[in-house]
Amino acid sequence: MLLNKITTQYEIVGQLSTGGTAIVYQGVDLHTGFPVAIKELRTGFRNNEFVRKKFKEEANRYLYLNHANIVRLVDFIDGGEAVYLVMEFVDGVNLEDYINKVSGPLPESVAAAMMCEVLDAIAYAHSQDVIHLDLKPLNIMITNSGEIKVLDFGIAHTLQEGNPEKIMGSPVYMSPEQISGKAVSTLSDIYSLGVTLFQLLTTQTPFPNSTGRDDVFKAVMQEQISDVRNIRKDLSPTIAAIVRKATMKQPEHRFQTCTDFKNALIHLI
Repeated sequence: MLLNKITTQYEIVGQLSTGGTAIVYQGVDLHTGFPVAIKELRTGFRNNEFVRKKFKEEANRYLYLNHANIVRLVDFIDGGEAVYLVMEFVDGVNLEDYINKVSGPLPESVAAAMMCEVLDAIAYAHSQDVIHLDLKPLNIMITNSGEIKVLDFGIAHTLQEGNPEKIMGSPVYMSPEQISGKAVSTLSDIYSLGVTLFQLLTTQTPFPNSTGRDDVFKAVMQEQISDVRNIRKDLSPTIAAIVRKATMKQPEHRFQTCTDFKNALIHLI
């Protein structure tokens, strides 16, 4: 946990979440009184050069991303042994918890409206040559005032960097090219957003998370995502076609930009 000997500007008031490589705390900026989120690299990963490098790269990317629908970086603290990202505090809930605990499957007009805000954020990131590579409902927040915020660029890559050194991310949301080790691109994010839209509409993932990682990899590579209307009969052929196009196995068959994806959805709002 963050200690005063590292910095006296921020104070921890509680824990928000625990992930595979980091813990996120709620804190307060003692200079301004504003709440912040403080992401700390877990003890077991502090000496892992690859993870530590990705954590610092996340901070560097956030420095250059300035968009209303992307969580803002406030500060980066390298305390030697410990490393922290201090970020805008989002008073709300991630979309996975929202659909599972609050709303249930979203009406297609609501899902379309939310996705349009996400697509605006990712279109902006793409314009800055950043691909997210870990888009999923868990990494999208809805604030108490109804705003959408994308977070966790921890495994993001720039287009200049080429392919990631390791397969990272959540298998069920990963594009076939990301799993197979082929070149990733902005179209990889579009695939992940297609899977996200599927889940917002159904509360289910196309391939069960409960199966083994290798089984999910095989399904993503070989099985076309089923029609969302097999789960919800009330959905329109239009939204089903949008999900299908976004999640095509071959990148060239998907929407080619976030703007194209948004333009297909906007008529449903």
